[in-house]
Amino acid sequence: MNTGGDYRDGLPSAMMPRMLDIEYREGDANDLSDLAARPTPVGLLSREMSGNLDLSPRYRDIMRPLGFRDELRVLLRDRHGAWGALVMGRGDDVPPFGSSDLAVAASLVQPLGAALRRLHLTRLAEESASAVAPGLALLDGDHQVVHVTPTVAMWFDDLAHANGVPSGGHGHGHGLPPAVYAVAAAVQAPGAAASHTSWMHSRRHGRVRLHAWRLDEPTTTSARTAVVVEQAGPAEHIALIVAAYGLTPRERDITALVLRGQSTADISRNVGLSPYTVQDHLKAVFNKTGVRSRRDLVAALFARHYSPDVAPAVSAPQRRTPSRPTAESG
Repeated sequence: MNTGGDYRDGLPSAMMPRMLDIEYREGDANDLSDLAARPTPVGLLSREMSGNLDLSPRYRDIMRPLGFRDELRVLLRDRHGAWGALVMGRGDDVPPFGSSDLAVAASLVQPLGAALRRLHLTRLAEESASAVAPGLALLDGDHQVVHVTPTVAMWFDDLAHANGVPSGGHGHGHGLPPAVYAVAAAVQAPGAAASHTSWMHSRRHGRVRLHAWRLDEPTTTSARTAVVVEQAGPAEHIALIVAAYGLTPRERDITALVLRGQSTADISRNVGLSPYTVQDHLKAVFNKTGVRSRRDLVAALFARHYSPDVAPAVSAPQRRTPSRPTAESG
């Protein structure tokens, strides 16, 4: 899900609560999940509103007061998934977005999406383990903080690129980072599931997992949502590795068994494929991850993504082409 972005120099802090409320609770045209379903994930707000921008709460409450005449959103993706987005506003003192602008935006979707995918792998390789305890925050129906555990201030500061949502009273003084607001709003939306899990990159602790639960039962406080923030674990890491390298579901399963030390014969029995088919899948994995053998695969994934605190950080791998990969039957 969308867990916010970099809001530095983006909006005045007084407007952030309303902006996030529209983005994650109220909804508006060109939601990023809607863009993801389009063949070309580019959306111009005026076009979606058929020229009547006053129908858009984002335009009425955010853009118009800031002097913007229109908004262009671009979802950055490649064939392996969506990896980021650009949100651009155009002021009243310049010409409106035109067809050529939309064409340029569409041309950026794949190359920038692929670049962000590689950046995710580089970031993952550079992460280090954290000994900081998870943080728990209880929020009321207006997403104001009513209770926090001691480490919440550190996690919130790590997640907030700039302006969080000001929290009211209660003596805590914490603001909600956009990512926390997003998961909290997700479980309070009409018809939503009672819990939601997402993740994002933090400034100092790498990938962070966020859990939110809707508190339907009466409590001794006004809390309606619980949010836990903690460092991401192996499950999130392998999910990112699989997506970023573009592994198919079958390649993912076989890679997981290789990491557990299983031989080609063992893998063949476990997945119901012939040894030759397993080797073909392994060769595809080697090609995508830039290694030449089973041992290289285990060493590379372990060093790059599972123990970066004890191994030197490396950049995303470059694909090798001179030598033909071998599957190794060991």
